[in-house]
Formats: sequence, C-alpha cells, structure tokens
Amino acid sequence: MDTPEESSEADKANIPLPPIVGDVLFENVSFTFAPGTPQVLSNIDLHVPAGTFIGIVGQSGSGKSTLMKLLPRLYAPNSGRILIDRYDIDKVELYSLRRQVGIVPQDPLLFSGTISDNIALTNPDATSDAIVEAAKIAAAHDFIMTLPSGYSTPVGERGASLSGGQRQRIAIARSLLSQPRLLVMDEATSALDYDTERQVCDNLQQAMQGCTVFVITHRLNTIKRADRIVFMHQGSIVETGTHDELMALRGRYYALFRQQDNN
Repeated sequence: MDTPEESSEADKANIPLPPIVGDVLFENVSFTFAPGTPQVLSNIDLHVPAGTFIGIVGQSGSGKSTLMKLLPRLYAPNSGRILIDRYDIDKVELYSLRRQVGIVPQDPLLFSGTISDNIALTNPDATSDAIVEAAKIAAAHDFIMTLPSGYSTPVGERGASLSGGQRQRIAIARSLLSQPRLLVMDEATSALDYDTERQVCDNLQQAMQGCTVFVITHRLNTIKRADRIVFMHQGSIVETGTHDELMALRGRYYALFRQQDNN
C-alpha cells in the first residue's frame, strides 16, 4: 500500500504516444537489476521494422523476457534507449504506451467470471462475433464449445477450472481483442502441445499482418516461419536472421535446433 505510484509527476510532463505503426529500435541498451550486480542485458542493438513477426530464442536466463519487459517500461534500461516509431518511450506517457502494447505472459491471470468476460476484459464493448473471432485465432474456440455453457461457462478464480494451455489461449484471445499494434508473446504457448502451438503461431502470423509481433519460445520449430529470429546468449544478441540463414550459419541456433529435432 505504501509503494509509490508508478505514474510519477515526471511522467505527467511526457507527451502522449500517438497511434503507433510498430517500428521498434533498441539502441545500445544495457540493464541490470541492481548496482554492482552482473548485467542482464548488454549493449543490445536491434531494429525491428513495423509488421515484422520476430522470434526471440535462447537458453533460459539469456535475457529474452527481460528485453521484452523493457518495451512497456516494466523495467527501465540503465543505458541506451528504446524507440517506437522514433519516439523515445522514456519520454511518452506510460498509459499511452501500454494501451498499445499487448503482452501475453507464460502464466496469465484469469478472473472469476465467464470465458466471454475474460476475453472481453481488454475491450468490454466487443461484440460476440469479435470475441469468437479472437478465440478462433487463439485456437480456443473448439475447446470452448465443448464446455457445458460454451462462452458463458464460469472459469473460477484464476481460471481454476481450465488447464494451463486453455488459460494461455484465453489470454491470447484477450490480448488480440484489444487490437494491439505491437504484441509480445512471452512463452505464452509453453503449455500447449506442439501442433496447437504451431497452429496458434500460424494463425497469429496471418491475423496480425501489418502488426509487430515478438514471440519468445524455447521450441524453435514453432518460429521456423518467422520473418526474423534473434538468438540471445548471456544477455547479448549473438545471431540474427531467418531460420534458413541461421541454419546455414551452423552456430548456436543450428546446434540447439538440431538438439531439439533429435529429441
């Protein structure tokens, strides 16, 4: 209760971020959680043109999620800056930034209420057709229709009546309904089987054309069709390219992909 409000007086002096296209630029960004501790991110330079479907991959602890948490200013870089459509995000109003960035975490929070209520949380005025369409893109519609009351089925506190994969798909549909120009999927399909995960990613790539989509995943097969793949290692970007380009490079991505493929 005593924690200071996140939106400070300094933020009130910032300019509202206008409707974005989705061009993202990380300029020499470094980050550490506390002074004197090792850097979590080191000198990140990355340009993601608007409309790019980009995979962020690497071993656990490589800095993937931390990098994405900088976009909505959940963390602030210690050095460098992040630009969206050439606007320094540190100089725009926090609300105007976050309302345009959709984030689906690995363990999404659902609320007591119906499935329809939970999907429409980001857009309470959404029509039934829009809710169903978002659920179809998230590969959730089929399982929803098998439930006793379909979209009117109560999910219980924190979505207790649903499996982990079902909760993730509801959260993806919820984010899609807000129509973000920039979407971050942070291990948001980790509880899904491979076929369903691939279906969700393929659906997103079709439905979000023109939008910028970041997909963090450990399963490299999922993002083979991404426009671009970034491989992170110990807080740095060590490889970047398409799947075919990275496989031809025969570096870290190639080694990890072959390891997963053999398993």
